Parts: sequence; C-alpha cells; structure tokens
Amino acid sequence: MKKRFVAIGLAVLVVISVVAVILVKKNSDSKNPQTTTVAFQNAQLGVTVDGWLKIIEIDEYYGRLAVVAENVSDSDVEYALLTVKTKSGELTFNVSALLRGTKAVLLCNEDVGSNPGEVYTAWQTKDKIDFVKKPVTNDDKLEISILDGSVSVKNISGKDIESDIYIYYNDKKDDLVNGSVTYKFRVDGIKADSQTYVKAPELNENNCMIIFTDYDN
Repeated sequence: MKKRFVAIGLAVLVVISVVAVILVKKNSDSKNPQTTTVAFQNAQLGVTVDGWLKIIEIDEYYGRLAVVAENVSDSDVEYALLTVKTKSGELTFNVSALLRGTKAVLLCNEDVGSNPGEVYTAWQTKDKIDFVKKPVTNDDKLEISILDGSVSVKNISGKDIESDIYIYYNDKKDDLVNGSVTYKFRVDGIKADSQTYVKAPELNENNCMIIFTDYDN
C-alpha cells in the first residue's frame, strides 16, 4: 500500500511540537501574543475556482506546499487537476474524490515548500470528472468500524451480498482529509448478518476516514 502521508511526517511533527512548546512558553507573559503564522500577501485566497472549488488557505505539510480547499458545488468530483501560477511557473495539485461540502488538504505535486514571498494567482481546474453515481457509504447496509490495525465490515442489510465490496477512504489529520489521493480495499461478498475483518496495520480511527463504499446490489 502507498506510503501514508500521515505516517511520513511523524518526525517532523515531533520537531513542530517542540518548537510550539517553546513559542508558547516565550509568549506566555504577553497579554497580546503575536501569531506565528506568516500571511501570504501575494496569494489569491477566498476565491472560488471555476464555480466549485474554494481556495481557503495555503499551508505546508511535512515540507511540501499544500492548499486547503472546499468543494462548494452540488457535484461530487471524482477527479480534477488544480493549477496555480507563481513567479517561476505553474504548480499543480491533484483533487481525488472530493465530495460536495467536503474540505480537504491538497498536496502539491511538485517538490516545493510554501513561500510567503511567492505569488499564487490565476487558480484554475482542469480535467474535472464528476461521479456518474452519487457516492454513498451505505450505512443502512454496511456497518464499518476502523480499529487499530484492522477494519471491521458487517453486513446489516438483511440479505447476502454476493459481489465484492469496495471501501474507499482518505488519510486524515485532525479534521482535514488528504484530498490528493483516495485509497480503497476490497472485501469478498458477505452473508447476511456476518462480519469480516481486513488487516490494515497503518490505519486507525484518527488517521483514516471512510468516504464511500460500492458494490453490486
């Protein structure tokens, strides 16, 4: 399975935590502590690109430029490519399975970090593909629980599910999912009221979010 974007940043998170403690301690005696966030003066933020993708903020995840964006349309987007112009050229971000009303982090495809002095303008989306069928989690038919190192799937539909079941999920950090890539795992058909487990050592309820499921009814 692909390397998890949550897991690869563990060492960096430790360093960030130490720095954060130092900053809090340094400003603890100040009545009006200054934020440590640097404003992006030359970035187009708060804009809605092509009527569906709102650019909320620019950030950096584990040394890589990232954009926090939200699908504000009435469509569920299966795939799109987000582009932005900079002083030196163009940067791109994959958008994967971004459902309506969902806010996500999009990681830059190019190996660059965030730069408050850079210009981020002329946002565009290309190659947009909407889901043909509305993605749903089928909560009334499948009971899915994310455990430490495994995922439990129970058939609560009252009928045998004979086809393969595909469960799609995103990595997440805090309340934001990684909207750049979508993963899936397959479960063989399940008898009515039966339960099965899928081993997934890298997953737990804090770093994974189920976004939809699919099977032949």
